[in-house]
Amino acid sequence: MVSIRGIKTILAEITEADAEAILRLRNDPHNNKFLFQKPITPEEQISWIKKNSTDVRSKNFKVTDLNNEFKGTISIYNIENGRGEFGRYIVTNPVNAVEAEYLLLKYCFEDLALDAVYCQTNLENRSVWSQHLKLGFKEVGQKDVAVGSSATTMVKAIVQEITSEEFRNFDYEKIMRLIKHF
Repeated sequence: MVSIRGIKTILAEITEADAEAILRLRNDPHNNKFLFQKPITPEEQISWIKKNSTDVRSKNFKVTDLNNEFKGTISIYNIENGRGEFGRYIVTNPVNAVEAEYLLLKYCFEDLALDAVYCQTNLENRSVWSQHLKLGFKEVGQKDVAVGSSATTMVKAIVQEITSEEFRNFDYEKIMRLIKHF
C-alpha cells in the first residue's frame, strides 16, 4: 500500500474502511454540486472501492492531516501511454488540499514516471481550477462531461495539463513556505 507523507498532509491508499467518510464527503451538497456524479449509496461506494483497488491504471488516496484526521480524497486514474487523469479530488482543508495536489503530482512524475497529468474540472468550480494553475497546470481546452453513469446531464469542464518537464521546472518553494507557515 502506498503512503505519501508531506509537511502537513498524508496520502494513503483508500480501503473499504474509508467508505463512510468518503460517502459523507461526496454526497455533501456543497461538494457534490461540482462533481461529475449523482449522490451515491453506501453499497455503491464500497463496490467502487473494491473494484478500483485492483485497477492497475489508478491509485486512489484518502487525504489526512498528520493526526490521521480524514480531510478528503485525491486520485490519479486512466493511466495509460505515460499519461494519467488527476481527479476524484475533494479536500476540506485548504492547506491539505494544496499539499495533497503537490504530493500527488510528485508521486505521478517521480514514482510512476508519467509524462503528463491532466484534469477535467467543472467550469463553475473556479477555486479548484485556479488552484491547479497556481500549481503549474496549463489550460488546454474545455469539454462537455457527463454527470453519472446515465450521461443524461452534461456539464462544461475546463481541461488542464502539466507535463513532467513543467513540474520539474516549476518553482514550488513559495507554496511550500506557505504550507509550513500554516
